Amino acid sequence: MGVADELARLIAERDAGELSDEEFEAAKADVLAHPERARVEPEVDEVEPLSAQRRRNRRRALLAAALIVLVLVGWVVVSEATIGGARLEVRVTSLTTNGDVVAVQATVTNVGGRASQGLCKVWVTLPHPGGGTRFVSPRATLTNSPIPPGGRLSGLVEILVTADVARHVTMRDVAVACR
Repeated sequence: MGVADELARLIAERDAGELSDEEFEAAKADVLAHPERARVEPEVDEVEPLSAQRRRNRRRALLAAALIVLVLVGWVVVSEATIGGARLEVRVTSLTTNGDVVAVQATVTNVGGRASQGLCKVWVTLPHPGGGTRFVSPRATLTNSPIPPGGRLSGLVEILVTADVARHVTMRDVAVACR
């Protein structure tokens, strides 16, 4: 800061009421008599208002939070696709009846991302010949071995039903549940 800047500062202080007229005149005389005493202060960059800093910080925090949420959602989607639960598809390949026995041959394929328990039960569900109510056979175990992802297991189960019902059973009447 030079002499002119120092005089401008003194005038501003006097106008603001920080210096009396006598103090101003004394300080001005001192600056003019000894120019080397003029204050030398480094220039200060203008400080950004606090509210603008807060807005910028808030935007950055929101962006970081959104990025974290996006990463977590992506992780869940990818992990479910690669290591998600087992999903078993069952295909009844043949069905034969002999008297009061229904023989069901089926293939179970694990198309999910994890090994399954491979426990599959089969039963027959038919409308009762008397009408209205349904005939349901006891559940029989088709498979009972773990099935790895992409693995396939075939099984044959014989279900005992009454002879008059067995002859009416079709593949559409066979139900399979796996876990």
